[in-house]
Amino acid sequence: MVYRPPCRIVLLLIFFLAASYFLADAEYISYNTNAGIVPGKINVHLVPHSHDDVGWLKTVDQYYVGSNNSIQGACVRSVLDSVVSALRDDENRRFIFVEQAFFQRWWREQSDSVKKIVKGLISSGQLELM
Repeated sequence: MVYRPPCRIVLLLIFFLAASYFLADAEYISYNTNAGIVPGKINVHLVPHSHDDVGWLKTVDQYYVGSNNSIQGACVRSVLDSVVSALRDDENRRFIFVEQAFFQRWWREQSDSVKKIVKGLISSGQLELM
């Protein structure tokens, strides 16, 4: 009896071998938010976004304040604080925040000046809430 690997594994192997062939001669392209499509190169579009599952491994409170890190290291409050700071400092940056349960709690804790900054980031399209 001949062993036959599942078709998906063979296809993935072929894909990775082909990709490594084409990427072997790739040149580094410096970070430029205004860069367009580069013909003949693999063009990648990165979308910075949050993915904080509300209550997945820890309680909502543990995720938000960053406690019980023996399960998973996560502090959503720090994520939001650092994102707002980074977006404010660089108008070329963008970020999508998804988990409204966390955002609502964070929002209630913010000063009027931070809320004004966040409203500006949303108006400019730098911060998107989904």
